[in-house]
Amino acid sequence: MWCPRCDQGFVIKARIKANNEIIFLCEECDATWFKIDDVKAKGYLDYGTYMESIGLTELWEEIEVVDERP
Repeated sequence: MWCPRCDQGFVIKARIKANNEIIFLCEECDATWFKIDDVKAKGYLDYGTYMESIGLTELWEEIEVVDERP
């Protein structure tokens, strides 16, 4: 799915390794959603901000890509 926020990257499905949480993340702008149905231009969180809020780094090493094209 093409990112509705930046219109420059794909939204991927990923799992946060530390807590097994599934997120949907733009590979270009790092916009993050928690449900595929919520992927819209508004209502996203910044990946780095979210990861820091749960005590993790904003490095992509913290996640595992589950599906490159959900």
